[in-house]
Amino acid sequence: MYHFGYGSNLSIKCVHEELIPDAKFVMKGYLPNFEVSWPFWSEEEQGGYSGIMEAPGELVYGALYEVTEEELITMDNLDCYKDLYKRETYLVLGEDGKWHKGDLYRVIDPKGPFPPSRDYVDIMLEGARDLGLDPEYINKIEEFHKQSQ
Repeated sequence: MYHFGYGSNLSIKCVHEELIPDAKFVMKGYLPNFEVSWPFWSEEEQGGYSGIMEAPGELVYGALYEVTEEELITMDNLDCYKDLYKRETYLVLGEDGKWHKGDLYRVIDPKGPFPPSRDYVDIMLEGARDLGLDPEYINKIEEFHKQSQ
């Protein structure tokens, strides 16, 4: 099965070191009619964490990782996920031109938007560059960085 990583989960390094060590990057993916937003305030980071919100005509760029159901259940129960995000399944367009079911995480109780956490955006930006995402999308993330604290 696939996990669609956006936000900090664009970073393969972050996914491997902090979430799912055995996740295998398969390809870039795109979630149409959504955009990245900052609907959760992290007291620890003193800034917003990302989520996605419906936005007709927009596109969230991400990474499709091959994972097991057991790995996602473990992720569901991580302290940084269980009270903040819920797992949902969406159709994601892969860079192979095919639609794939991908599980992703959405903020349970969105608020804000809040200014993004600078450390969080740094991870997101590093991941986007490592994946070779479209330069226009990387520019969007750089704009988040300018808004961060």
